Amino acid sequence: MKYLKSGLCIAVLGLALTACEPIKSDQGYHFDPEQLAKIEPGVTNKDAVQEIMGSPSSIATFQTEGDAWYYISSKTEHLAFFEKEVRERNIVIVKFDINDVVANISDLDKEAGEEIEVVERETPTGGRKLSLFEQLFGNLGRFNTAGQ
Repeated sequence: MKYLKSGLCIAVLGLALTACEPIKSDQGYHFDPEQLAKIEPGVTNKDAVQEIMGSPSSIATFQTEGDAWYYISSKTEHLAFFEKEVRERNIVIVKFDINDVVANISDLDKEAGEEIEVVERETPTGGRKLSLFEQLFGNLGRFNTAGQ
């Protein structure tokens, strides 16, 4: 009986300790540095980049001199219901010129990122403000008949 109690305590303690293990998540594109070395600025075109690295995670919306492809990866970790914490982030930016040839490749990590503050302001709308009764009864008497 004594061994059963101690075995049960050890099992419960082991279960409790494994419950404290953080939940880890790996997301996005994880590239091999050898793949990135195959891409040469001024030589490699878009099709070759897609063949080597696959589809990008994101493509630049506003293009001034050519496309920019983003390959984004991140490793996050969190405990139970707490907020996720980014442990590692890597962004490879492949910029193309007008002729769809690689112009530049840059590699950014987590430290290159910036926190963005959310602005709590509201944009005012045009028009006049209606009272509750104007909103409820404003259309009374404005019905069109089929003959009008």
